[in-house]
Amino acid sequence: MKTATYETSPTPHITVVACHDDLVVTGTGQPRVVVEIVDDSEASRIERTGETITVTAMESCEIECPTEATVTIERVSGDLRLSQLKGTLAIDTVNGDADLRDIGPTSVKAIQGDASIRDAEGVLRIETIRGDAKLKRVDGALNIDRVSGDLSARNLAGNVNLGKVEGDLSIETELNPGQAYNANVNGDIVFRIDGGGARFNLSSRGEIRNRLPMVDWRGTAQAATGTFGDGSAQVNLSAGGDLLILPASGDWGFDDISDHVESIIESAMGQFESQMSRMQHDLEERFGKASSRSERAAERARHAAERAKRRAERAAGSWGAFFAPGRPPTPPRPPAEPVTDEERLAVLKMVEDGKITADDAAKLLAAMEGG
Repeated sequence: MKTATYETSPTPHITVVACHDDLVVTGTGQPRVVVEIVDDSEASRIERTGETITVTAMESCEIECPTEATVTIERVSGDLRLSQLKGTLAIDTVNGDADLRDIGPTSVKAIQGDASIRDAEGVLRIETIRGDAKLKRVDGALNIDRVSGDLSARNLAGNVNLGKVEGDLSIETELNPGQAYNANVNGDIVFRIDGGGARFNLSSRGEIRNRLPMVDWRGTAQAATGTFGDGSAQVNLSAGGDLLILPASGDWGFDDISDHVESIIESAMGQFESQMSRMQHDLEERFGKASSRSERAAERARHAAERAKRRAERAAGSWGAFFAPGRPPTPPRPPAEPVTDEERLAVLKMVEDGKITADDAAKLLAAMEGG
């Protein structure tokens, strides 16, 4: 493993030239940058020039930096996870999924997988998302040129311009005075209003259905205009399928609980996957990368991570059923798969080497055993 720690100002600049596996960048309140790369080859580099730190990682990489740091990411071959970063973010290409939480002004060229973005302040500009997209609480203007899958969005405070959504679109938001909400969608549109007013201009190749009290409602099932409330915002929607205008769902309590539970699970899974990655690296260092024993142990570690992820997903489903009466009950959980002696030894070796504490080891083994 290659590591580096630099004391910096509260506003350094981080440039990731390339990360050939997963990348995690987390903002902290400390004026320093910590970089860890699960690879110690010469091809992986960490360099500093003044307040600029440049990283090239041939395997997975984790970076901690000040919250106000500016971050430029040129290419990530795996998944990208960013959180608590209020400085400007510039992202070129992510070949996997992207999970962005509590971020500042952000521009993205391409996300080849799915995108999950929550609590964004400032302008959010994305050219292409190849998978599905889920957005919550975007305070600035939102501009997305193309989404190849479905798009779900909630709480959009600024102007919204969605150039092309190939799948379905679901939006629930308050309409803010002077803002425009524009969307061109190949599939269906469900647009839920949580307050405010707007002038609507709607077109659909399927059927338009409106459940709001509009004035000046004119048109047909395929094209219509109308005014809701004070008409201070503008909504322009075009659907290749059906188009439905509704009041808000009123399910905010469950959504807030879901956010909290989802955040807990994601945080735990992020720590677990990081520990598993280090465990695999330690095994390879100890037994040799070409060793069949190392390969088998690494494979078992991956399987353990997959089992833990399935358990977390089942746990999330149980919470959802508890807080949303009337939903189908969660199927009974299958028996936990036993943890092997090799997996236990690998965890104990991490404690012996001082990489994790005994308490961390207990939690890790409990997660692996389904506890």
